[in-house]
Amino acid sequence: MQLIWAQVTPKDRLNAETYYLSQIAQEVAQSPEDAEASVIARHRRYTELCEEYGHPTIQRTKGAINPNSLAARLIQCTFRLADSAVSKVSEGPPHTLSVEIPQSLTIYSTLGVVGKHFGLPPLKIKLVWETGEWDPVVENAATEDTLWDSDGDGEILGDVASEEAKRAYKEVDLVAGTRMIGTWVEASKATIRVEMLS
Repeated sequence: MQLIWAQVTPKDRLNAETYYLSQIAQEVAQSPEDAEASVIARHRRYTELCEEYGHPTIQRTKGAINPNSLAARLIQCTFRLADSAVSKVSEGPPHTLSVEIPQSLTIYSTLGVVGKHFGLPPLKIKLVWETGEWDPVVENAATEDTLWDSDGDGEILGDVASEEAKRAYKEVDLVAGTRMIGTWVEASKATIRVEMLS
């Protein structure tokens, strides 16, 4: 086997050292303030790199979650029974359930958790994520309803259809299957309505 040696260019060294310095700064930012000295002590070249490139800016954010931790892969779900499901549940448990669910949990498994808690058959319920967002809905948006400027700069002079624009509450049906809940729910907190299938 023949070894091939490559020379490290000044640009490569600059990129590597500044990247390493940024990684140290990120580690310091994610640790408590009283642990800053111990984090820096683990990196022997920190002082030398700071002398050469300057001290990095350390931005701490309150309540920041380490993206590599388990907490970053959990979704705080609040399951709320819809009217169609309330009548099927005995009066014992409350009509809401708050639980942290891993993003990797399948919808089938999520249905099992919800069904077991509320005493409902998992394959007879439907989950609907209430996103809390509103989407614009335009009715009768035909091309002749829009008046364009004839000089070709694309400016809209008048839009008849915009007067008819409405907003619709955005909801996402969590289709039963083996897809993970994290592929459907795009947030760290979610309110999910539990309905009975007809």
